[in-house]
Amino acid sequence: MITLENRFFPVRSAVCFFVEGGIILVSVLASFSLLHKGGDTGVLGFQDAIARGIVVAFFCQTGMYMLDMYDLKLSQSWGEMFFSLIFAVGIVCIGIGMVSYVFPGFGVEGNMYYLTVLFVAFFLLLWRLSFDIYLTKIAPKENILVLGTGDVAGLVGQEIINRERLGIKLLGFVGPSDDPHHSTGTSGKILSDYQDLMEVVRKLDVRKVVVAINERRGGYPLQFLLDLRASGCDVLEWPGFFEKLAGRIPIDNLAPSYFIFQEGFRKSHFLLYSRRIVNLMVSMFLFLLLLPVLLLCAVLIKSESPGPIFYTQERVGRGGRTFRIVKFRSMRIDAEEDGCPRWASVQDERITRIGKILRRTRLDEVPQLINVMKGDMNLVGPRPERPLFVKQLTETFPYYALRHTIPPGLTGWAQVMFKYCGTLEESKEKLQYDLFYIKNLSLKMDLLVLFKTIKIVLLGRGAR
Repeated sequence: MITLENRFFPVRSAVCFFVEGGIILVSVLASFSLLHKGGDTGVLGFQDAIARGIVVAFFCQTGMYMLDMYDLKLSQSWGEMFFSLIFAVGIVCIGIGMVSYVFPGFGVEGNMYYLTVLFVAFFLLLWRLSFDIYLTKIAPKENILVLGTGDVAGLVGQEIINRERLGIKLLGFVGPSDDPHHSTGTSGKILSDYQDLMEVVRKLDVRKVVVAINERRGGYPLQFLLDLRASGCDVLEWPGFFEKLAGRIPIDNLAPSYFIFQEGFRKSHFLLYSRRIVNLMVSMFLFLLLLPVLLLCAVLIKSESPGPIFYTQERVGRGGRTFRIVKFRSMRIDAEEDGCPRWASVQDERITRIGKILRRTRLDEVPQLINVMKGDMNLVGPRPERPLFVKQLTETFPYYALRHTIPPGLTGWAQVMFKYCGTLEESKEKLQYDLFYIKNLSLKMDLLVLFKTIKIVLLGRGAR
């Protein structure tokens, strides 16, 4: 795996993407070549076939991305894989039809159309089945050993197991088995004590050792780790390894020094100013582009139920300052008549019929572009919470106030990596993703979040 925006990015995902792009292009060229010999391709030439192959690859691989088929940590059965590919090929059919309608001379027509669809479906299915067998049965994996036997070690071990399809493998744990606090859960077994660490590493061909020991003042195997490091084995501290693997920063087992001395939490003025300029320009463009849709939403809201079109609510922004967030009203006007703020729940009865559509498509959030233009928010950042919830969460979870060191966002890393937040425990999980985003803030990170947001909005995931 390689590191991209301080996350481990599996090379296998990139290889799969480019190989499948090649398979689709070859499928189009193969159908062209077979039909060209019989004179059944009309006026199409070889360069025309290449252009159409690129169009087919775009629609097909967009569909596969939307179905999470490039997220290799997710395991699919062969039946699920088959139906996902059929769905992606269906997107190809729709896409080609749209292109043919808009640009009549650029479509794929006649026998070439049917043969292309057949080849793409067949060869992609054959490739995916072969690739899945390779990942699960044949592909070499990087052996990883976890040093420690406590809760932290169990947390790291479980995260490695969850991502074994990415090319890593947990061999087990090394640590004192008589430790009264040892608890690796179901992640794996304790292989040996510290004294046998070098022997275990040599015997099992270990490439990485992740040190997951909380207490360093007593029982820390310093000499064994120095010998291990000198032998050429990678020795990694668990917080950085876990962060790259999971895309979040666990808060339960970290000392305050981690946040104080980590370079990522300090942001340059140039980065903050450049993000502000980009956010202002993009938000103005999006607002003008979506203005017809906003007017239609306003008419529908007003026609269904009495009350205002917009709903404003106090939220906490950068530096703990409050501001009024602007949204389309999606609930009844008496949704909080008792004056008690509460999170939206699944199948919330307070939501109107039009409101359900607005929330599922995230159109209720679009008016927040006004907040972005005013400077209260950015397009990407931690989602702003209500003051009552912020007070409660700050008292409950350490480091929660770090969310307010940057402007909140219309969307965020937590939104694309985690589900809708409606409980304290879910807020804790969401906070870990927000801290990862704050630590690794960059324009490239913002583009990644926006790209993932498009998929989530189109599929209607996580809405309540």
